[in-house]
Amino acid sequence: MFAAFFMTACAQDDKANSEIPSVVLNAFESRFDNPTNTDWEMNGQDYEVEFDLKNVEHTALLNESGELFKYKKDIMETDLPEAVRTALQNEFSDKKFDDFDLLVSGDMEYYQIEIDGTLRDKEVVFTASGEMTTEIPVWD
Repeated sequence: MFAAFFMTACAQDDKANSEIPSVVLNAFESRFDNPTNTDWEMNGQDYEVEFDLKNVEHTALLNESGELFKYKKDIMETDLPEAVRTALQNEFSDKKFDDFDLLVSGDMEYYQIEIDGTLRDKEVVFTASGEMTTEIPVWD
């Protein structure tokens, strides 16, 4: 019964493309060429969309005027800058890493990585120069 309630509650946040204001939809489609598997939902007053672009998972956050705040996309560990790979090895040498994302906020690029933990996984964000930062929050 709880699972049914939870699934219904989550489904109410989902939005069909027809429910997205045209200014938001047009801005999204002009920024991301040929997105597939779009899944829209509200994030406060903003529009969050998960989608695929050339078979790579992406997520973007746009406001009601169509302004793109930030987006992220899945990347491979080999796509990380050398400074980030070095920092991971220095800080978390005894851990495994997965779920690598390039996070673009404004004109800055960051790298979000999941560190496998014994009881809980931890997500961290690095600058391109390999510095761990808390100024940019983890984006789930």
